[in-house]
Amino acid sequence: MAASTLSPFKEALSKERRPLILLSFVVLMGSMFAGTFTPADPRLLEELNRLVQEAQEGGYAAVFVNNAIIALTFFVPLLGLGSGFSASFTTGAAMSALAQEAGMNAQILFLTTMIMPHAVIEFGAYSLALAENLVIMQKVLSRKSIRAEIGPLVSTVLLTLGLLILAAIVEIITTQILAGLVI
Repeated sequence: MAASTLSPFKEALSKERRPLILLSFVVLMGSMFAGTFTPADPRLLEELNRLVQEAQEGGYAAVFVNNAIIALTFFVPLLGLGSGFSASFTTGAAMSALAQEAGMNAQILFLTTMIMPHAVIEFGAYSLALAENLVIMQKVLSRKSIRAEIGPLVSTVLLTLGLLILAAIVEIITTQILAGLVI
């Protein structure tokens, strides 16, 4: 019984899907890195400041909800691909605005952010979601039934949300630790 319960989770992380997960990770990172070359937009900086304020007031729940909404859009066939690239690029553009305001190099900010544990966990979750989108799109385009994909889809959604909860908790803790070191 336990083996059949875990089967969709194994399928979601199967050897066949790992290249798609890695490809999704690389594409999301590349999109975000490209966004760091965007000239600073004051409106984006205002939005970023609003999100930071919400995160400070709402804690990890606010961070999780924001990231979960973004990640869930990645599962929508075809539209999720655009959503993924857009969200990642916009995050890079927000880093550019933040870096400019702080007098920093945006690409260095990108690199230092991406070595943070919560960033790796978050982008792992986003990569799972985007890879699932690719699997579904492949089945639709090849006119194969997606019925067998329901179990792995649900498993991937659950794994994605679980990783985002973990990332939000780690992000809040890391931020508090780093804020204590700086202040």
